[in-house]
Amino acid sequence: MFKIGKLFHLTHVVDDLDAMDKWYDDVFAVNRFYKGYEKLAGRDASLLAIGEVIMEPMTPAKRENLRNLSVKKFHDRFGQHFHSIAWYVDDVEAISERLDQAQFRLFNIVGTQVKPPHQMAAVWTHPRETPGQLEFALYGDFTKDPRFEPDWSSASWRVHPLGIERSSHIGVVVKDLAAAKRLYCDALGGTLMLEESAPGRKQSAFVAVGEDTVVELIQPASLTSVEGRDLERNGEGIHSLIFKTSDLGKARDFLVSKGMRPEADGADSIVLGPDQAFGMVVGFTQRTLPNDPR
Repeated sequence: MFKIGKLFHLTHVVDDLDAMDKWYDDVFAVNRFYKGYEKLAGRDASLLAIGEVIMEPMTPAKRENLRNLSVKKFHDRFGQHFHSIAWYVDDVEAISERLDQAQFRLFNIVGTQVKPPHQMAAVWTHPRETPGQLEFALYGDFTKDPRFEPDWSSASWRVHPLGIERSSHIGVVVKDLAAAKRLYCDALGGTLMLEESAPGRKQSAFVAVGEDTVVELIQPASLTSVEGRDLERNGEGIHSLIFKTSDLGKARDFLVSKGMRPEADGADSIVLGPDQAFGMVVGFTQRTLPNDPR
C-alpha cells in the first residue's frame, strides 16, 4: 500500500523562464531553491516556494539534440500553460501497481513507457489519461526541499500583502466528472470532500489528496466560461491554482498596485486570468472549503 504525502510541485511551462522568475519575485517574494538544466527531462526550470506550495516554472531547454522532447512538444502545442502535478509518495512501486491495474500507462523521466515491477524513484502518467500529467516521486532523490528543514517557516507569506495561508485548491478541467472522481478517489485514494455546481458554468468535485492538497475537478457546463474555454482549447488538464488568503481586499489592492487586474470570482474570491499570469489562472479566496481536513 502507498501513501501520498506533500505536494512536490505544480509545474508550469513558460516562454521565458527569467521573466517568469522575475514576476514570482516581485509578486510573491518567493524562496527559490533551485534553477538549472535537466538533461534527461530536456528543460530549464526553477523550483520555488510560495508558503507551503512549490512551483516549478520550466521552459524547453535551448540546446541542440535534446534527448527528451516532451516539454518542447507541450510548449509547441499549448504555449504557456500549467503542465502537471507532482506529489511525494512513500512507495513508487505500489502506486505504479495501482495505476497499472487501473489501466493507466506509466513513463520514466525520459518519456519511455514502463510497467511495474521496476526500480524507479519517480513515475509519470500520460496526460490524456489522467486529465493532465501526474508525477509520483520519492523524497530525497531530487533537489533538497526546504520545507523538510527544521528551520522552515511559511510565516513570511502570511504577513505578505497577499496574506497567503496555504493553497486552497488546484483546479483541473475534465470532460467526464465521474471518471475523474474514480481516478482521484479510487485509484489515488483521495477523499471526496464536496460536490457543488455553478449553474450554467460548471459542476465540481473537491477531493483531498495526500497530506496537503485539494483538487477541484471541474466539468464545464459552458464553453464560454473560462474553464470551458480552457477545455475547448487545450483539452483536459490543470487549469488553476487558488491560494487561501486572510484578507481578500488587501490582496486585491496589492495586485492592482503591481499593475494587474484581478477579477471577482463570486463574493469571496478573485482571479488573475492567463493573460496576466503567464498562461496560468491564479486566484485568491477567503472561503474555507467545507470538510477540508487540513
